[in-house]
Amino acid sequence: DLNLFERRTPAIVCIPFKNELLSQNTLLWRNLMDPIYVTGHQNPDTDSICSAIAYANLKRQISDNATYIAKRAGQLNAETEYVLGRFGVEEPSYLSNVRLQVWDVDVNCIEGIDGNTSIKNAWATMKKQNVYTIAITNDNKLEGVISTGDIAMSYMDVYDSRILSIAKTQYKNIMDAVDGETIVGDEEQYFTVGKVVVAASSPDRMEAVIEKGDLVILGNRYEVQLCAIELEASCIVVCGEDKVTRTIRKLAEERGIVIITTPHDTFTTARLVNQSMPVSHFMKKDGLTIFNTTDFVEDIKKDVARDRSRDFPVIDKKGDFYGFISSRRLMDASKKKVILVDHNEKGQSVDGIEEADILEIIDHHRLGGLETVGPVYFRNQPVGCTATIIYTMYRENDVEIDKTTAALLCSAIISDTLLFRSPTCTIVDEMVAKELAQIAEIDMQELAQ
Repeated sequence: DLNLFERRTPAIVCIPFKNELLSQNTLLWRNLMDPIYVTGHQNPDTDSICSAIAYANLKRQISDNATYIAKRAGQLNAETEYVLGRFGVEEPSYLSNVRLQVWDVDVNCIEGIDGNTSIKNAWATMKKQNVYTIAITNDNKLEGVISTGDIAMSYMDVYDSRILSIAKTQYKNIMDAVDGETIVGDEEQYFTVGKVVVAASSPDRMEAVIEKGDLVILGNRYEVQLCAIELEASCIVVCGEDKVTRTIRKLAEERGIVIITTPHDTFTTARLVNQSMPVSHFMKKDGLTIFNTTDFVEDIKKDVARDRSRDFPVIDKKGDFYGFISSRRLMDASKKKVILVDHNEKGQSVDGIEEADILEIIDHHRLGGLETVGPVYFRNQPVGCTATIIYTMYRENDVEIDKTTAALLCSAIISDTLLFRSPTCTIVDEMVAKELAQIAEIDMQELAQ
């Protein structure tokens, strides 16, 4: 659906191909993401609009590996609106400029995650999505970003036994990290005070170690569990397969202590618990280089070159998080591809034409000195209307022209030649118009009026 594609909705941009399909459709997908615009001049007349529509239609029929979209570079006049309305043709969408913008490049539209998401789940999401950076959002507003490198660095803080409480870790994150189950207490609460203690010694030794509010990792030893409860730990994580006694559960419930059970041994649990910390504690939120979907690529390349980040967050016009774009994609981004019809002068063309990749020019006017980066297909014939050239190209390519397209091209010739009364009109224009009128089954005199 080209209409959806033109609006660049995530539903179109972010289609997740399976690996086997991706290899078969890579060329098709790249072409969808890299359309070729066919456009007339900034003050479009009927010839400019109808020729763009007809030529885009021809190119789609003779080219298998590209997407051609007719555009308008300015406001339609009343005559052109009448022609499109009469023959039931939708008005081409407006192309304000052809400078490359961020949303024209391959933006990865992966959704953001909540700040309370654990390091473990963030890592799993990044592996699943095959990305190195992920956004932390709140109501779709960007709060920060975290990368695989940031997660790796988070493990350097494990020497600090209070890191979980400093990070304000939710108990359900702890339960998830140790593959456990909450059997007592509210898992939605947060661990905000105290340190992590591994209760490997006798109860007498533990009295000197456990403080109020601590999170205690212990085995299924009744006396150690009771000691942790009496010393007012905020949470105890019981390792092993054995069940926690009813007495311990009741005592913990009375004192508001959370009990989490895990099938892992004490060593494994102590290692896994650090994965429960929320990403908000480790995310980068200051000094981020953020781009807008409408930013021009040429304007931001200097910022990309200065910043050593691998991926950059992108927001849309509303300030909502849109996705990530890689530095490589930005620096290697190709220009917008355009085909110009009914003009060949820079001053008449769409804004930013000097930054675009002009592939073809189809025109009937004098040469206006437009410069191109590389060689182009340039067809300029001394006739009274571009539509005459377009119809000739249909015939040359042996493409049957439908009634609607014939009506548009005939209307363009009638308009540009003033029904053959213009001094620029040629015998070729008149012959082509009559053929088109016959195909479209229209009365040229009536249509001209």
